[in-house]
Amino acid sequence: MRETLAILVFFLVLLPAVPSTHPQTGQRSLLSQAPPLGSTDYPWTMFHHDSLRTGASLASAPSIANPAWSYATNGAIYASPAVSDGLIFISSWDGTVYALNENTGALVWSMQTGASIYSSPAVANGIVYVGSRNGGMYAINEQTGALIWVYGNPNCAITSSPAVADGKVFYGTWSQGGCIDPGQFVARYANNGTLAWTNPAIAASSVRSSPAVDSGLVFFGQDNGSVMALNETTGQQLWTRSLNGVTIVGSAPAVYNGRIYVGTDNGFFQLNEFTGARITPFLSPNSNTTSAAVAVGAVYFGSGTGYVYKVNATTGGQIWRATIGTAVNSSPALALGTGTVLVGANDGYLYALNMTTGGFVWRYLTGGQVSSSPAIADGRAFVGSLDFKLYAIGTAPPPPPSLKVGIFPGNSTLKPGQVSLLTMTVTNGTSPESGANLTLTSTAGGGFTLPVERSPGLYVSNYTAPLTFTAVATSIRVVAAKPGFLDGSAQTSIALQPFPALTISLTVDQTSVSPGSEILLTVRVLNGTTAVPGATITPSPTGAGTFSTATDAGNGSYTLVFSVALQVSGSNTLTVLASKPGFSPAQTQVTVTVGGLPDLQKSKLFGLPLLLLAVALGVLLLIVVGALAKRRREAAEGKTEPTPAVPSYAVKRPAWFPGRLN
Repeated sequence: MRETLAILVFFLVLLPAVPSTHPQTGQRSLLSQAPPLGSTDYPWTMFHHDSLRTGASLASAPSIANPAWSYATNGAIYASPAVSDGLIFISSWDGTVYALNENTGALVWSMQTGASIYSSPAVANGIVYVGSRNGGMYAINEQTGALIWVYGNPNCAITSSPAVADGKVFYGTWSQGGCIDPGQFVARYANNGTLAWTNPAIAASSVRSSPAVDSGLVFFGQDNGSVMALNETTGQQLWTRSLNGVTIVGSAPAVYNGRIYVGTDNGFFQLNEFTGARITPFLSPNSNTTSAAVAVGAVYFGSGTGYVYKVNATTGGQIWRATIGTAVNSSPALALGTGTVLVGANDGYLYALNMTTGGFVWRYLTGGQVSSSPAIADGRAFVGSLDFKLYAIGTAPPPPPSLKVGIFPGNSTLKPGQVSLLTMTVTNGTSPESGANLTLTSTAGGGFTLPVERSPGLYVSNYTAPLTFTAVATSIRVVAAKPGFLDGSAQTSIALQPFPALTISLTVDQTSVSPGSEILLTVRVLNGTTAVPGATITPSPTGAGTFSTATDAGNGSYTLVFSVALQVSGSNTLTVLASKPGFSPAQTQVTVTVGGLPDLQKSKLFGLPLLLLAVALGVLLLIVVGALAKRRREAAEGKTEPTPAVPSYAVKRPAWFPGRLN
């Protein structure tokens, strides 16, 4: 059993608050695994290696107890390390999660949770997961240590080591009440921490056990002496099994070939994975036992009576028993590459035993009790101790060769927008290396085209100079990377020259005007003492008004007119910007004062002087008024006399009248 009842009592103190959030299974055969990609040969990604909690890896253990390095934290280490991507992840009773360089033990990053940590880290898809005594489950960026998310309940302390499988994080809590409404076993989505489900059927018992996941099921022990299986997707209870004479199941169940092997505070048990039925007979010493390691038809576990056992995975018959002589609370780990069992003990030693015979291979003395379960990777063993330290045992493998890189610019002096062809060479020290991945950077900015390999080990890229207003030297750095090699780098320098600077002068015909007035601006653009024709003049005011289009008057002179709006007063700053391709732009400004009555003589509307418009409007108004007055006079005089009628007989028809018949 990984912890004693005394430790549980010590846990039951006031819990710190959790920080707020700011943001296909099946039996897997170890023998079928191939070394994964990355800088760790066989990653040990969580407590007891994997989500089946087999505690077994194809990695090799060191052949002798040769210390590589140790790292001191500020608290006892009960947790077990995870190893992945060239990094070691370990949590400490000081409340901190540490990431260390696997080869050197140098600190890469650390993150404080604010409460003690017993839970072992798990790492998956570049994210480290770990539970804290403050009830928070933390997700941390593997490379940077940046917090991705944290969720939890301060009433639900976590000592269970999370299992990560099928896109979810599974873990238990050990609060006796007021916990996650109301379940005490939790599944969260690994990418964002949102709650997938909690199980409400286990509210009466704490869960310190670290879960195992297989075939769509989640298995864990409870502090009421039972083992439970839940549906991985829904959290629905499938079966529960009480173990006679057992009060606490704090170890992690190990799953192997349809069976579950579990250590308790009073013996060791074998259950059917799908029904929970107890399988007997099975060797069960009358003492607390650790989590089991299982591989190649055999089960390995330690006991509080000072023994490490190897038993037949089917019959439970003892194969061998190794005498340690002191309590074993560390769960064994198996290095199948060398046939080695690694296990810690209360006497402070890490022991290496022969898997076949149980014979001693070596032992290494730490400065405190070893309750941590070892992790094995890259020919080394990693284990924590209650002396506050994490130990790496075994000689580090020789580092891979480094790439040798050269970089040569075609042009070493550039103006903005100009291009220099960069030629880069990559070798292993003696011969060219094809297929390298090149990354280019510039301290002063600018752009790069994607590097192209023109011939083995020869790469090219175009660098485009950025806009700069002062002369500056930029450092161009190239980093070459290729699997099997340490990165190589080289750098060169390119002088960046600004465009020639324009100078600009501005004069106005008046600086104090009335609303509606026009201001004539004369702009002179030079480069040193040389006039610059063809510049683009861009004006802008701070107050109301409009500019005319600038007119090129020749010899670097330009004119434009600013029309002041009618209903304004106060200061108006006129800014003029001069620009031309190949030159750095320049600008100047002048402030004019607007006040008094509008200048109707100079003010215009629709392009016409306002005074002329006013006169025309007055004339039109007079014409309309005169016409109206005339009509009124005629109406007042009344009707005129009618013209007398002429009798029809008095009208003579001319001889040529067209109606005549003859």
